Amino acid sequence: MNDNFEADTQYMKDEIGCSTVGCQDVDVCIPITIKAFGEVGNIKTQCLGKSVISSGSDACLGKPGEVCKFTVSQKLHVEVPIIFGARAEAGEAIIDCGCIEKTDGPCQMNRETY
Repeated sequence: MNDNFEADTQYMKDEIGCSTVGCQDVDVCIPITIKAFGEVGNIKTQCLGKSVISSGSDACLGKPGEVCKFTVSQKLHVEVPIIFGARAEAGEAIIDCGCIEKTDGPCQMNRETY
């Protein structure tokens, strides 16, 4: 009875299989683009001097629709968090069943066992 138990255990070991770990060193590269942007926050207006009141409508200097432009620059330190990794994709499993077709050798014994 003990012999049958050992045979069953061996069969279970064969069904479970063997495990291993495959490794590959790889270089991973990710192109990063940094684009500048600028957003205007809340505008603060401060009055300089007293307002001037003039009669008529010809006292305004400048032209309608014109804008005033100026430039503000700021040096920035930009930190970009990056996570490098890789994903593994397994190809289709391949099995060689030619062993069952043989009539002699160790495969014959395996065929008779099952």
